[in-house]
Amino acid sequence: MQAETVICSACGAPLTIPETVEYVACRYCQAQLHVQRNQSVVFTEVLQSLQKQTERIADTTDVLRIQNEIALLDREWEQQSAGLMVHGKHGRVSVPDKTSAVVGGTVITLFGLFWTAMAGLMFPPMALFGLLFISLGLWNTFKVHNDAGRYTQLRTLHDQKRQALRDQLQMLNHPESH
Repeated sequence: MQAETVICSACGAPLTIPETVEYVACRYCQAQLHVQRNQSVVFTEVLQSLQKQTERIADTTDVLRIQNEIALLDREWEQQSAGLMVHGKHGRVSVPDKTSAVVGGTVITLFGLFWTAMAGLMFPPMALFGLLFISLGLWNTFKVHNDAGRYTQLRTLHDQKRQALRDQLQMLNHPESH
């Protein structure tokens, strides 16, 4: 087995080591060294700096993972919320609102009552359309009211999850402030 001489990258002392050794401790400064070899050069690298590089890479990986989780959470929210939105007759899309649900449903129901009363006086079979309006008004009230509650619940849950991820990200980006 042949020996080779390398220089300690921490203190500069010459070290004689066997050719097959990958890790060594400097006998002068006690630095833990990783022996690197390629075709023309043999050199040492302090393991502590390798550890720091590994930690930086791990932190960067964690940051990217959390950023991806936030992006995925936001995409899921967009899909969930799209199914709960209220679509107006001119293509307008809005967040479901409990007050609007009650007001809209009440207007449709009152129109149905008015229709039923007027049609009952003029042409009784047309009063059935009034019952249809009343049913539609009540159904719309309950549906949009429930959608509004579900939207609020899902939005709150999304915001809590997103904030928890942002807090994790903040801790990774600024560990000294925590």
